[in-house]
Amino acid sequence: MSNLIIGDTILRLRKQKGITQEQLSNMVGVSAGAVCKWETGNSVPDIALLAPLARALNVSLDELLSFSSKLSEIEVLDIKKKLREVFIQKGYEAGEKQCKGFLNEYPNSVHLKLVVGELISMYSMMLAQESEELYKLRMNYALKLLDQVVVSKEIDYVSQALFFIASIQMMLENYDESEEALKELSTTFIDPMTIYPILLQRQGKNHDAKVLCEKMLLSHLNQSTAMLATVANIYIGSENYENAEMYIEAIRKIQRLFNIGLHSGDYSLCRLYIKKQQLELAAKYFKIHVEGLISTAYDYSDNEFFKDVLLEADIQGQKLARRKMYQSYMYDSTLKILEGLQDYDEAIEILKTALL
Repeated sequence: MSNLIIGDTILRLRKQKGITQEQLSNMVGVSAGAVCKWETGNSVPDIALLAPLARALNVSLDELLSFSSKLSEIEVLDIKKKLREVFIQKGYEAGEKQCKGFLNEYPNSVHLKLVVGELISMYSMMLAQESEELYKLRMNYALKLLDQVVVSKEIDYVSQALFFIASIQMMLENYDESEEALKELSTTFIDPMTIYPILLQRQGKNHDAKVLCEKMLLSHLNQSTAMLATVANIYIGSENYENAEMYIEAIRKIQRLFNIGLHSGDYSLCRLYIKKQQLELAAKYFKIHVEGLISTAYDYSDNEFFKDVLLEADIQGQKLARRKMYQSYMYDSTLKILEGLQDYDEAIEILKTALL
């Protein structure tokens, strides 16, 4: 029995009933200090006390021991938040261990499998350069979980699972498998969600309609810039730099207008000019990118278009991710060609200062 899980459960149920530790201790015949130790995870109740505890808290033994076959939507999202914090604060190994712990505890939760598959794949990307074999092993573990979601046929989660499967298979260069997953998704380009905000607005639910519109607009803009970047990369691959620059400029205009994207368009322009051996321009846009990145807020609270959009990772998590980005630029060997150019050197100094 997990000290932490049963302790959290006792604490939650006790507070729901509105009783003190002392009152609960009197109900089951132990000291208030014993109840405190249970709730802090320093000890667990004796097995003989489980039935009296369940009666005192007015729950079944299954609920007391967290033997729930299903998790609510809110519970899964809460677990996802906790897992993100573990991955960010303690590293991949601790995050994966915690993921497996939750899966062992709730083996029948399809939504939890989807969340863990997503998190494992996302944080595995950070290990791709350290060990390709380990990277593939972990991505395949994510695929196994996501395949179970698809097999479950739970309509709320299958489409998301297929999307992640297609993305992972593509990164693993399993292109046939990626295409197969994409074909299982809807082939229509009509998004029924575009009607939903209009329905809410006609019902007088203006705030709900506005929030949904903001979320959908942000999602569509991010998708659009991703498509523009893909076409730009195709042109770069064929050395059609003029057309590539046109698409990158479109990305930059969208990002400046809506204040999104962490100025990635500026960085893409820097990379393009490196390709063209126009190093002065490359250094110029690298500095523009760094200055924009440093000045970008960690949430959308000051963004006129997306004030109501909340990010899944908290500000502390955003800061840690941003620091890793700064460090990656400082140690990127492909940018060393710009060393000695004033704009590049000044940009590196800006990054160093931000990391202090």
